[in-house]
Amino acid sequence: MVEIDHDDLRYSGQAGEQVRVTISPQGTTAIGTFTLKGSTHPLPSNGVISFPLESQPNDQPMVLQLTLDFNSEGSYRVVVRVVTNESNNECVHTWLGPPLAIKTFSFFVNP
Repeated sequence: MVEIDHDDLRYSGQAGEQVRVTISPQGTTAIGTFTLKGSTHPLPSNGVISFPLESQPNDQPMVLQLTLDFNSEGSYRVVVRVVTNESNNECVHTWLGPPLAIKTFSFFVNP
């Protein structure tokens, strides 16, 4: 997996490559959901979302949307692994809150 654009949360990789995103609340309780392939789920208790990268119709990306809420001041540290063009093979994002943070990641399959 490589990072295409840090601020736009865009990545690319090979079909079948495992995408791994770790969500760690800091100073708040993990409250939120993730949506992948049209299905919304609560954040996993272990904080790890993992799925194989799949080709989409018309070369569209796979989209992972995180909805992160806060019960107090705090932040979420979100790490995309294994990103080969980043230090320690990790792409780290930190979002402060409140308010609610809605973040949309796009994962493209290399041709």
